Amino acid sequence: MIILGVVCLVVALGAVLAWAVARREVPGVGPAVDTQSARGLPAGPVPPEAVGAVRFDQALRGYRMEQVDQVMDRLAGELRERDIEIARLREGSAAAAGEWPDRTSEGER
Repeated sequence: MIILGVVCLVVALGAVLAWAVARREVPGVGPAVDTQSARGLPAGPVPPEAVGAVRFDQALRGYRMEQVDQVMDRLAGELRERDIEIARLREGSAAAAGEWPDRTSEGER
């Protein structure tokens, strides 16, 4: 009976210690991996930062991460370049629109 009590005490003490160690931040160890499935792109326009946050599920016959990283880097760069080009074109069209006289100005009313 005493042996059974000692075994139960050791198991309980081990469970408490395991729980305490699991909750503690350990220097040099990254954050725990979550169990969330793949995170895709958000709905709507895709900002370059969202591309870096995409995560893929891994499988037994998974993908080559460096290949996916290259594709993702290229996609982020292209999106960034397109955003810059769109902003430049919008600024140019706004400037061009400002060159034409406004037909509804006070002098024509």
